[in-house]
Amino acid sequence: MNTETERLGTDPILPLITRLAIPAMAGLLVGNLYVMVDRVFVGRYVGEIGLAAMTAVMPITMIVWGIAILIGRGSQVLYSIALGQGRIKRVRQIFGQNIALALTAAAIITVFGLTYLDEILFFFGLTENALEAGRAYLSVSLYGTVFVMIGFQNNFIRAEGYSTLAMFTQIIGAVINVVLDWLFVAKLGKSIAGAAWATIIAQGCSAAWVTSFFLSGKSISKIDWRYIRFYSIKRVGKTLYNGISPCAIGLSGSLIWTVQNRMLALHGGALALAAFGVILTVSQFLFTPVFGICMGMQPVTGFNFGAEKYGRVLKAFKVSCILGAVIGLPTWILVMLFPYHTMSIFVGNHPELIDLGGRSMRYYIMLAPLGAGITIFVSQYFQSVSKPLLALTIGLCRQMLFELPLALILPNFFGYNGVVFAAPAGDCIASVLAFLLMRKEIGHLVKLIQEKCSKIPDKTSPSAGIADCIQ
Repeated sequence: MNTETERLGTDPILPLITRLAIPAMAGLLVGNLYVMVDRVFVGRYVGEIGLAAMTAVMPITMIVWGIAILIGRGSQVLYSIALGQGRIKRVRQIFGQNIALALTAAAIITVFGLTYLDEILFFFGLTENALEAGRAYLSVSLYGTVFVMIGFQNNFIRAEGYSTLAMFTQIIGAVINVVLDWLFVAKLGKSIAGAAWATIIAQGCSAAWVTSFFLSGKSISKIDWRYIRFYSIKRVGKTLYNGISPCAIGLSGSLIWTVQNRMLALHGGALALAAFGVILTVSQFLFTPVFGICMGMQPVTGFNFGAEKYGRVLKAFKVSCILGAVIGLPTWILVMLFPYHTMSIFVGNHPELIDLGGRSMRYYIMLAPLGAGITIFVSQYFQSVSKPLLALTIGLCRQMLFELPLALILPNFFGYNGVVFAAPAGDCIASVLAFLLMRKEIGHLVKLIQEKCSKIPDKTSPSAGIADCIQ
């Protein structure tokens, strides 16, 4: 096992998570430029019809990412735990099977999507006047599915402790995407199809960067055809089991987004679709620090859980929550104070769209730290310690039990504003469930720490043993 990986079980928790999380956050922030820059260029050079088309296509993109997460995150959890156990052959088998699953999924998604293109677009709420723009964007984007799947091997780079190298996956892609968006959309006038081509070329470059790492000799796992195969139904099932939580959350999010699109089209038309697409893009940007910290937390908690260092697992979760509050709140406050200015960045001089979007943005994100922030941290924790059913319970309750009914009911009484308030209301209800489950989990971890520490000579007092055994 290499030195970087071993440090996951020995370095002090705060600097360790900071070292892993900051590159992850930087990579995600830059990676979010894929969507944000596309929206800026489409909003300014194509207009509200282009933004409406991108909003309708977004649930489809979420499904693709959900399947990538199902395979990639499910494999990464097993990968981190196997690293903690020192089972190197097992580590390489997990990596090889992950590649086989990713390539198979990419082929199925691409063929199915291109075959039923128009039917898919109408199902996800695209209005008739935006069909041509939606078709142009999605038909190109589907060719990038294989690059999305390969790019998700980035999780394994981070799992081995090379967070800075992992960060460059997003940075390389995002920089290329910005340049190509400017070239294709602003200069060459390729409209919304140009934005799609810019994205998949950038994704291809990111995938090439990830592949080069596993060919470089630095990694524990290699791209070796002897390992790239399906080992057994049981192993595939275990991978999917561990990835089902974030995947189901992504797929249910796609369903909710579809319902929202239909409600938006009914209560506000293309203008409402365009405004809400920008709002959701900004919301995703605001949660980037939270997801970045979770990505730094996951290899630490997974490795130490596998090594039975439960004190480090508990401390990693607490430190991550504090970092999330310190780093995430300032950006949230800034957007709350200047929502109309934020909206104008995406749409330029469009007073009606800025007024609708700015007002709605403030309503949509005002409860975000209390609601979504808590549920994300707790759900990601349970996933990282191979307890996907608990993570799934939180995510599905948040989206399917709370948010989806609200998205169906509230617009009937409040119109467009009902769509805006459905998500934050659902998040706040789900945060109560997440808090109760995590409180029980913390009690379980403390008990494990006490039992382990009580077996150490001269540490028979559990209360005294916790502090001594925390490392």
